[in-house]
Amino acid sequence: MTISKTSILVAGFLAATGGLSALPQVASAQAISCGGSYTVRPGDSLSAIAQRAYGDPKTFQFLFSANSSVIGENPGIIKVDAVLDIPCLDNQTASTAPVISTETGVERLPFPNARQIRVLTGSDWAPFTNEDQEQGGMLVEMVNVALSNSETKPDYKIDFVNDWGAHLSPLLTDHAYDLSIAWYEPDCDVISRLGEDSQFRCNNFDWSEPIYEQIMGYYVRASDPAPSSYEDIANLQICRPAGYSTFFLEADNLTSNLSQPQSPADCISGLHNGTYDVVVLAPEVAELPMSELGVTDKTLYVEALAKVLPIGAVISKNHPQGAEILSEFDSALRELKQSGEWFQIVLRHLREHKANTQ
Repeated sequence: MTISKTSILVAGFLAATGGLSALPQVASAQAISCGGSYTVRPGDSLSAIAQRAYGDPKTFQFLFSANSSVIGENPGIIKVDAVLDIPCLDNQTASTAPVISTETGVERLPFPNARQIRVLTGSDWAPFTNEDQEQGGMLVEMVNVALSNSETKPDYKIDFVNDWGAHLSPLLTDHAYDLSIAWYEPDCDVISRLGEDSQFRCNNFDWSEPIYEQIMGYYVRASDPAPSSYEDIANLQICRPAGYSTFFLEADNLTSNLSQPQSPADCISGLHNGTYDVVVLAPEVAELPMSELGVTDKTLYVEALAKVLPIGAVISKNHPQGAEILSEFDSALRELKQSGEWFQIVLRHLREHKANTQ
């Protein structure tokens, strides 16, 4: 499949959030009106503010996306006196992204010329990158809109290549493509703690500025004591499905008792039959299997352990125009965010994904 300015294929990722129980008692707290700002007070948490603003603590990813620069890398701890924007979640303006058309087949492209940025992505990661989704998913739409509306108006093309394993090597390393979206950025400052795959990425690729920052959730049984630090879970049985990134667990020394069954549902069911003690999933991924298994109220989202993972585009370090392409790509992303359209895309895709998984 091929995406260009007039024929754009895209793919999607996840939204909404997983089951939260044992949340701070906020029922008696005063509601927060949307469309303005809120100053954080002692005892506040992101999920508690979401409950007061929207009536649903699981909408904290919306709040984080609107305030990531204020909240920082630890969404479980928000600073007292920080001022948060509280966007309204209803009646938002629809995105003006071009309509996507789908083509069959993917051809390997020749070496890119200096006048065209060639981007590839893969599917089956709703609501982030997904061929069956509107505009190919949230992240692909962001890239499409950013490059289309950029001041420099670069020529570009986006292809769907659903063999994710081929993206980094050989397609990027051989320069058949310039950029691949979207990849988590590992903490390369602690490369000695990372696994072989993560070390390969650190040593061979450069990342763009974050296209999106996702909250990663840690879940335990609601009947168990809530851990307050990564040290508390280091010796517990941790579950994360096979094929899902583990670099952040490696960085925090949490892989010695890691199990990787086939699916998120395997992790959630294993949590409640005693096989595992901790499940690590993005809240958007955790929500559906918890609901299907009827364990939402029995599962505790541990806000203190929540982690923010930046997702960006990658380019080979030895790409001859790498610095120039990354600079142009990052500039287009900044323009999109400054215009306010970035958040409108986030809001629409997360809302639609939440509705589709309930």
